[in-house]
Amino acid sequence: MATSAEIFRKVRALGMQILPPPVPNGGYDLVSVHRGLAYVSGQLPRTGTGPEELMAGRILGEDDIPRAQEAARLCLLRSVFALHYHLGDLATVKGLVSIRGFLNAAPDFGAHAKVMDAASALARELFGPAGGHVRSALGAGSLPSQALVEVELVAELGDTHAS
Repeated sequence: MATSAEIFRKVRALGMQILPPPVPNGGYDLVSVHRGLAYVSGQLPRTGTGPEELMAGRILGEDDIPRAQEAARLCLLRSVFALHYHLGDLATVKGLVSIRGFLNAAPDFGAHAKVMDAASALARELFGPAGGHVRSALGAGSLPSQALVEVELVAELGDTHAS
């Protein structure tokens, strides 16, 4: 199990930044732990708290895929940070279980998996073999604040967080 310090070193080595703690934007919990699983609420691609720091828009076609992949990686990263801030240290994460991606995509867009592959690759890069997971990639008519992508994460926790 990788510690938060180890994961953060990998994040910096990838040229990504350590983000501030995500804050729920409504009446829900950011992370809920139940029977050894941590469920992270959907994360939007935000680099900060201001509206200008949200990657918004719609995926219309192939030309939008690189930007959507960047948004998917950012959402995954925010999910990992949410876990860190909730648990205190990522060392309690035994492994990832599931990643669910929602894409603000045009009805005829079909490369959902290609976009979410970026988040999956980052999960494996950060957690190694423990970053393996099942995944869904879904098109959505719209997302909160017109975000480009939203990602939910489920992680298995070690025995110290069984309930």
